[in-house]
Amino acid sequence: MSRVAVFGASGFVGATVVERLYAAGRHDVVPVVHSSGNAWRVARLPLSLKTVNLMDAASVRDAVDGCTHVVNCTRGGDDVMLKGFRTLLQACMANRVQRLIHLSSVAVYGDPPGPDSQDEAGRTNPARGSYGWIKLQQDNMLERAARSGLSCVALCPPNIGGPYSYFLLALLAALNGGRFALVDGGHTPCNLVDVANLALAIELALERGPEDGRRLFITDDDAATWASVLAELRPLVRDGTPPVPSIQAGVLRALLAAQRPAPASPWRSLKHLVSSDVREVLRRDPLLARIDASLRRSVALLGSAVEERLRLAIEAPSGRRSAAQRSDIDLRLAAQQLRTVVHSPRRARETLGYQPRHKFAASMHAFRAWYQSMSGAGSPFGDLYARIAARA
Repeated sequence: MSRVAVFGASGFVGATVVERLYAAGRHDVVPVVHSSGNAWRVARLPLSLKTVNLMDAASVRDAVDGCTHVVNCTRGGDDVMLKGFRTLLQACMANRVQRLIHLSSVAVYGDPPGPDSQDEAGRTNPARGSYGWIKLQQDNMLERAARSGLSCVALCPPNIGGPYSYFLLALLAALNGGRFALVDGGHTPCNLVDVANLALAIELALERGPEDGRRLFITDDDAATWASVLAELRPLVRDGTPPVPSIQAGVLRALLAAQRPAPASPWRSLKHLVSSDVREVLRRDPLLARIDASLRRSVALLGSAVEERLRLAIEAPSGRRSAAQRSDIDLRLAAQQLRTVVHSPRRARETLGYQPRHKFAASMHAFRAWYQSMSGAGSPFGDLYARIAARA
């Protein structure tokens, strides 16, 4: 019997994988967690949890020792995602692990991704320092490990749905808080994979598929739109929540552009130095206050029109930069609606035999049933549960 270590076993995907592997009974399952504090889903199973710090090479090697397969579902800070992942790769190679299954992300193709990312060969273009960029560094490390002899594959999911879905919980919270807006009516695709479909792909990849570390898209077969996701969540939206507004894609792009940090330049630094906020602080020094007064008198001699042009060049007109700041829209969720490409799982079907068993409607139904059982939504005590949760 194979022995499978699941790193990140307390997380959304990792816990689902552990539950399914244990239920199947074909593998000896080793749940590996960073802390047992939030590992209740796997702690209730008759399995021995291993607590491991990915930054501690000795503890990682100990967790991998004796395992034939490793599944990496870990998340964390940059150190964990990069140095910790390198440590895990080294432990897998040192212990001659037969196969490593790693979770990548469609975020490696940028946000929004290019149209050529319908398949895995598309250009990767994440912003430096972003989550997608970190995942791309992991993917590159994985391919290097494959060239050194480690049999491995990167499964590449989009947003993950189904019970416990962080994505759907965030979307529902934005809806209930009046912070969600549909972009151009919500007609753009919403790439999803049900967590059970993703866990199925992981199970399949333990025994078959590519060994070169390259990515496989794992998505649901039936395409969903943002409008259809919203329609499935409506039964969970609280009474009295305002209607969902719509925003044009061009307006959203302008809001997003306004939030991006401006590139550094000598002129921008000079403008900051002579801005009213900085001058107000500098004027507390008597000498600098006299210099400032002298400069102001000199500029005034040039006339009011010139003075106004100089002021506008240094400081934007009042309210000019405040559009994005005034917006209460969840811009992160809105920006995802600018993704117009549908990622195809064709290669996963061909190499893994992947056939998603949970369709979009069934996946959303499962999420609603789970959410109602956990939150009391739709029950006579739903309002009471909501008030208790708000005070927690």
